[in-house]
Order: sequence, then C-alpha cells, then structure tokens
Amino acid sequence: MAETAVNFVLGKLLSLAWAEAETLSGLGREFNVIAKELKAMQAFLVDAEAMAEDDPSANDWVTEVRSIAYRIEDAIDEYTLLQETKHQSSNFVKKAARSVCHMPALSRLARSIKDIKADVVDVNGRKQRYNFKKHLAEPGDSSSSGRGAAAAYPSRVSALYAEDSDLVGIDDRKADLIKLLDPDGEYSTCSVIAVVGMGGLGKTTVARRVYKDGAVGSNFPFRAWITVSQSYSPITLLKDITRQFREAGKTTMRINTRAEPNEAPEDTADIPTLIEKLRNFLIDKRYLAVFDDVWKVELWDYIKSALPDQGNGSKILITTRDEAVAAAWKRSSYSRNNYVYKMQPLSLEEAWSLFCNMAFPGAYNKLCPIELEQLSLEMVSRCEGLPLAIAAIGSLLSTKQKTLLEWQSLHKNLGYRLQNNSKLKEIRRILFLSYHDLPYYLKPCFLYFGMFPEDYSISRGRLVRLWAAEGFLERGRGKLTAEEVDEVAEEYLTELVCRNLIQVSEWDFKRQRAKAFRVHDLLHELILHKLKELSFCQVSAGTCNVDVEFRRLSILSSTTDAAFESSRRSKLSIRSIFLIRAQENPAKLLQGSFLKAVHLLRVLMIEDASVAHIPDEVGVLYHLQYLSIRNTEVTELPNSIGKLVNLQTLDLRHSPIFQLPMAIKKLHKLRHLSAYMQKGLLRGLQLPPGVLSNFKELQKLSCIDVSQPGVIHELINLKHLRKLSITNLKTEDGFALCKALENMDQLQRLFVHSKDLLDLQNMASPPPLLRRVCLWGHMMKVPDWISKLDKTVDLIMC
Repeated sequence: MAETAVNFVLGKLLSLAWAEAETLSGLGREFNVIAKELKAMQAFLVDAEAMAEDDPSANDWVTEVRSIAYRIEDAIDEYTLLQETKHQSSNFVKKAARSVCHMPALSRLARSIKDIKADVVDVNGRKQRYNFKKHLAEPGDSSSSGRGAAAAYPSRVSALYAEDSDLVGIDDRKADLIKLLDPDGEYSTCSVIAVVGMGGLGKTTVARRVYKDGAVGSNFPFRAWITVSQSYSPITLLKDITRQFREAGKTTMRINTRAEPNEAPEDTADIPTLIEKLRNFLIDKRYLAVFDDVWKVELWDYIKSALPDQGNGSKILITTRDEAVAAAWKRSSYSRNNYVYKMQPLSLEEAWSLFCNMAFPGAYNKLCPIELEQLSLEMVSRCEGLPLAIAAIGSLLSTKQKTLLEWQSLHKNLGYRLQNNSKLKEIRRILFLSYHDLPYYLKPCFLYFGMFPEDYSISRGRLVRLWAAEGFLERGRGKLTAEEVDEVAEEYLTELVCRNLIQVSEWDFKRQRAKAFRVHDLLHELILHKLKELSFCQVSAGTCNVDVEFRRLSILSSTTDAAFESSRRSKLSIRSIFLIRAQENPAKLLQGSFLKAVHLLRVLMIEDASVAHIPDEVGVLYHLQYLSIRNTEVTELPNSIGKLVNLQTLDLRHSPIFQLPMAIKKLHKLRHLSAYMQKGLLRGLQLPPGVLSNFKELQKLSCIDVSQPGVIHELINLKHLRKLSITNLKTEDGFALCKALENMDQLQRLFVHSKDLLDLQNMASPPPLLRRVCLWGHMMKVPDWISKLDKTVDLIMC
C-alpha cells in the first residue's frame, strides 16, 4: 500500500504543480526534490513491502514512506480547500478580501512542504540499510519479488504428499481431468488443460493425483512436474523440465542420456540452447508436462517453443488462480481442443466429511459429537467449501478438548486465530499470495471490500462510483472522462474476478455481465486485519474510539454516543466514512464539530441507519464527491449542500426526501442523482425550477417528479444521461419529453410514469443505446418507435 500511496500522491503533486505553476513558483524546487525522492523510492517499494511481511525493520521503513505520502496528500488537500475560499465571493470587494487569504494558504503549504522535503530525503537515504532490491520488470518477475514461492512452499508440499484417506471430494474431479487428458488419444494434437480457481481449493492436490495415476503414467511415459510459483527463472525452469524428462526416459525406456561430446553443459547453457536441446530430446516422444501454480501469461512464450506438438497426444496441464492466465494459455496453444477446468468448492456434504475426518480422527466413524454439531456446521459454512481452510480448522480442533467452550472460543475469535495461530497462519499466507501479486492500483480496490459487512453484496455501479470518489481509478496521469471511469472500473473488476479474489454474487443475464460482487468470508476476515495493519480503514461493529492514524472509518451495525468521544483533535485525515446498519444513537458522528474535523472527506455513506438530520456543517466538506443517505429518516437537506461543489454522487433512495433546496443548482459536477421511495406508491423527487439546466454532466437521474412547471423542458439539456426515471408526466408534456429523448444519445434505461394519458408518439427514433424501457400509464396507442427497438431490449408496459 505504500507503493499505492506514493503513486497516488505523485499524481496529485504533479497536477498541482502544473495547474498552479505561477502561484507556486517559489515552491517549484521543493516539489521537484520531493517528486525525485519519491520516484527513487518507488523502484524499491515492491521488494520492501514483500519483506515487510516478516521483517519489522523493513515494515517500519514502508510505514514511514506511506506516512510521508499521506502527509503530502493532506498538505495538498488543505491548500486546495483554503484556496477555494477566494473563488466563492460574489463581488469585487469580497474577492479582494478573499485574495488576501491566499497568502496564509500558500505560507502553510510552504511550511508543510519544507518539513516533508527534509523527511523524504532522510527516509529515502535510509533505504540502503535494508538491502532492498530494485524492482525491474523482467520475465517471470512479479510484485512479490520472489518471496511468494517461499511463502507457498509448506502447504504446496503437503498438497503433493497428502494421504488419500484424508482427501474428500477428489475422485470426481480427478476423473474429470483424466478424461480431458484423453490418455488413449495417441493421434491427437498437443493440447492445454488449465485448472483454475482461488487459492486453497485443492488444484495442486487434484493435479498431483492425476499425475501419479497409473493409467496416466503408462500412457504418458515422459512426464515432468514443475512448480512455478510467483517468481521463476526461465533457465532454471527449462533445466528442470529437461532433467525430469530424461529421468523418466531412464526409468521407462532405458535410454542412454549421456551428453554428446560437443553438447553444451546444461549449467552454462543459455535459453535458446536449452530450448533446442529439449525439443530435440522430445522428438517422437509422448509427454505430459504439468506446470503447477502459474501466475504469469509470459511463461507460455518459453513453453510453446520448448515443448513441440507432434500429433501424438502429448498434453500440458497447468494450475493457476488467474482466469486470465488460463484463458491466454488456452487461446495461444497448439490445438483447438484446449480446456479451462474451473475448480468448484466442496459441497456442504463434502466439506462436513472433510472437517470430521480432520477434527475427529480417533472417533468412531469420525463422527462429530451432537453437542458440537451446530458450532461445527457454522465454522464449516464460513469456509464456503474451501478445503485448505476446512482441513486447517479441523486439524486445529483435533488438538483441543471436545467441549462447547473450546469450540465457542475458536468460532468467536476465528479472525484473530487466522493471524496468530501457527496451524491457521498458513491459510492467511496462501489466500494472501494473490493479494501480494496484485499491481499497486488494484490493492486498495480489493481492500475496499473489507469496509462492508461480511457476506455483503455490493453492486457494480456503487463500486464504480465509490472507487472514482476515492481516486482509485487511473489511466496514465490525466483526469478520466466519465466514459473512461466506467472502462477502467470494468477492467479492475474483471481482473479481480479473474484472479479469484472477488466473487460474482449477482449476474445480469440480459447484459451478460456481473451485477454485484462479494468476497469469500475468510478473505473478508483477513482483509480486516490488513486494513488495520496498513491504517487503511478502522472498522468497528460497535463502540469505537476514532484512531487518528486511519484514513477511513467504517461503522457497521449499532454504535453508541460514546463512540467518538476520544476524537478531540480539530482536524482528522479521514477521507471516507461508512455508517451502515447503525440503529443505536449514531448521531454523534454527524455533529457539526465532528464534520469540521473530517473536513477533507471524499466519501460519506450513511445507509440503513437511524439518522434523521444532516447538519449545516456538511457544507465544510469541500472535497466530498460521494454522499449517500439511503434508507435513513432524513426528510430534508440543508442549504449548505450547495457548497459541495465537487459532489458527483447524491444517493437519497428510500429516504423521505421529496424536495431539494435551490442551493442544489450549484452542484455543477453532479453525475448521479438517485431518489425514489416506493411503498405502495411511487413518488418522485421535486426539483426547484431551473436546476436541471446546471447539471451538464449528469448521467443518472432517478426518479424525479416532472409535474412541476418547466421541469420537463429542462431535460433537453441533459445530453449525457444514461438512466432517466420520471413520474407524473402530464399528457401535454409528452411532446417535450420526446424531443429531449431524441437528444440523449447515451441513454440506456428509461422509466416513465403518468397518471394521465401517456402520449409518446412524437419521437422519430429512440436513443440508439436504449436497452430497457418501462412505460407506466394509460396509452391510446403503443408508440411507433417501440418497433424500432432492438430485440434484446427489456420492454415493460403497464
């Protein structure tokens, strides 16, 4: 995360220097020095963060780097906030007075930058003490800098040599893979079978049982098993394959493998020589090569050259966590008969059987005592069919007394035990290898799932808007357009799903894409500890004292008035606050004094909470981009809402707010406005006249009452709308709506409700991207443009 923080703050630093070059000319040299030092540290942070897992001194250095990055971000945001005051005056005298305020802002920034420069130079100089390696992108490199293989080794060895009697649910999976290998297909082309799934699913175990199967061995005389892991050397890998194939040849064919007189010794051979020797050796030989734990697509570049396709049924089997790797190997290999085999979790019956085998090895028929069944089933359910976790927890419980108290202790403190118990820490290592392999820009996106409650399904749209508000989405150093935000977020989500770090919890069959996402319960537990370790977010399910070191705060379930008493600092560096399902006196959080303290906030999400009032002090949150008060008791917004000039998302759904103040017209950057309440009767949001004309960037407007005079005519200005929901359309306003819709080239979803006769005939053709239409009201005739809609469009008329 230090790497993420440094990259993020470098972008802000350079953007500020460019935007205010004239104003900040006196600080130009300091900015350049800081940027240079940060860039010098960047190259070492990958290795440093990997070492920090086990080395306290390296962890201290990484923490210092992250802290400096946060200080720079705070200084820039404070300066921007103070600068903004001079732009909010309406006359010359006030502007002149406000311009004087610019001097303290610049002076404060100068002092902060001077202090930071001294610290960043000192911290960068001390990196030499730790012997960090400079990370350069080379074949086989990954973000873990070679430490992943060592971390994975104990469990991978145990997977290779596990007793068959301890294994559950393996026979069917083994049979599936043997069928795909087609041992009897002697005249088929060489093909690739990729076994893919999240860490701990048993991919290595199943692949090893296939590799050791007698029938497979007799049909593939030449076999090699290569453990790749996150860091590999192409030369070492090629030598290992050659050695194993030759050993197999000695055993099964009794061939003479002594080197030719002019043959280059293998320990000094280069990659082209090794590839040529391996190809020559495999001429006319049927082989099976297994590559276990593949992380990078690039490995295929070496394999396809070294392993020839001779039409004799040879096979390549790989295991990987990354669906992108599996798809790339499948797509790039010799044959069309390649296959991606997705490992599925154990069924509940299989999971229970494995748990009992491990937890009660000495019991009659390995049965669980009746008094422990309920707690045992709950723990097994939390593992969600993950064999690694089930076996580890069962093995730990086998050493404990078979009492309800012992079982309750583990069940209650499972998260803590995952971090500290020697028998369970291996689960943490295995599951978090995928996290450490993530590029820096995906790490905060993945950790964000820990800010929501366990087993919480998060919609695609909400994630995109939250990540955008946090500044997580990037493409180069420039500012993203609205279209690019969606594209980049889609890329991030796809990669996290492909790496099997997040799961699709809801699927849109019409659009053929995921609608919502979640994380495995055990991953959620581990994320919570990572959030604390990195000061990324303070998560509490009850009373808490706000920790000044954290950048985010997430209060889940109920909390009390005393929760925030310890926060007596005038300013906090918190950037996001989640208040979810808080039903017990959460008002302390929304007091004016606390909002002033968190004045750099970007995200404020209050949902399913007993909150009835938003104070005027919300207007101090100049940097706020995302505000949600969904499903609360709030009935009105203060006029100070107009000061939130950077707000992009305003979510009022299922809250009894039916009117917005005139000050809302100042929110020129607003992109998403959602407000509807449907409890037997649909009721739209009433907007002041002239407001919609100011929302030039609006993409989502749902759901507004257009019965107010003039509102329907303002819709023609919203050219970027993708979703539009309106209520109480008058018959005479149908023509104006049709003209506005013809102007909305980006519109994808349309909902129109009318108590009058619904007349929408005056539209030559519908928006080209429209894919969902709901028309609710009496119609004398179905609009002619309906026939021009694509057949895949959802059409509802009622």
